[in-house]
Amino acid sequence: MDRAVGTRSDRRKRAIARASIEAERAEEEVRQSENRLRLVIGTIPTMAWSLLPDGAVDFVNQRWLEYTGLSLEEALADPMRTVHPEDVPGVMEKWRTDMAVGDQCEDEIRLRRADGEYRWFLVRTVPLRNEQGNIVKWYGTSTDITERKSAENALRDSGVQLQGLTRRLVELQESERKDLARELHDRVGQNLTALHINLGMLRAALPSRASRDITSRLDDCAALLESTARDIRCVESELRPPMLDDHGLLAALHWHANEFTRRVGIAVSVHGSQGAGRARPEVELALFRIAQEALNNVAKHAHATSVVISIGSAGSEFRMSVVDDGVGLRPHAASQPRAGFGLVTMRERAQAVGGRFNVEGLPQGGTRITVQVPA
Repeated sequence: MDRAVGTRSDRRKRAIARASIEAERAEEEVRQSENRLRLVIGTIPTMAWSLLPDGAVDFVNQRWLEYTGLSLEEALADPMRTVHPEDVPGVMEKWRTDMAVGDQCEDEIRLRRADGEYRWFLVRTVPLRNEQGNIVKWYGTSTDITERKSAENALRDSGVQLQGLTRRLVELQESERKDLARELHDRVGQNLTALHINLGMLRAALPSRASRDITSRLDDCAALLESTARDIRCVESELRPPMLDDHGLLAALHWHANEFTRRVGIAVSVHGSQGAGRARPEVELALFRIAQEALNNVAKHAHATSVVISIGSAGSEFRMSVVDDGVGLRPHAASQPRAGFGLVTMRERAQAVGGRFNVEGLPQGGTRITVQVPA
């Protein structure tokens, strides 16, 4: 009995010893693997580091030390000291969120170089998990993207300048339209009125026995004069519709739709409501001009029989759509450089007031133009 107990005890001791040896061997392999990984990370030409599961930095490579000018001890003691002060709050908040989720993360931050200059970096961090799925380490890299950010900023600045120039061009065009409409009304309109009065006086001064040819010519002149005056008034309204200023966009669209139908023969219906308030004058004018240009395109190219204009507001945004039942767009026509000056003009007018413009062909045929503009 004592011999059996001793045998079991010896076996247990040998098993414990073997387990201890295997654990030490596994730990040594882990240390060797980590040393090899650190050697690789330390020599790669990219700034890299590793963190403990709780987010504490435990290693930075030589490239990081060369860039920051810090010693390893300084870098480990305060790794955030190189981050731009304006970026620190956002970086910390995003890192805490990503670490809680436990997934790879990415951010763009500014890091101070040894000479004091801040440069932009794309920072990527990925977790390393064990067989149980627990995070045992975080590994990260920082890639210099200063040149890319500079190009993006330059492109954005160019876009802002282009938008400003477009807005100024639109303002000048509208100013010229307004001046021309006023000239037509004040000068041409008054002259036509004076001619109408003079023709009436001549007609009244003719003796009763005047020849039929003379009276007929006077009547023709009066009719031609009335037709010209009507055309002038129509041109004035096209240049600067007075009801747009006096009654708003919806009333102006209804008027223009009726005139378009009368002139071209394509049925146009307008749907929507004025809502609680009107948009800014420049927004109403931009939407009206876009609708004008859209109808012109329909008349020239669409071979449509009807058009529906819808306008409304949602929150702080005005939305207008123009839908026709014509032949539709050619494939990719809206995105091609030579898509048509009309589409370019409409897009520029929308962008000039901070809006978005979209044109698409419909599956059943026809085209939809959509404009969304901040109120």
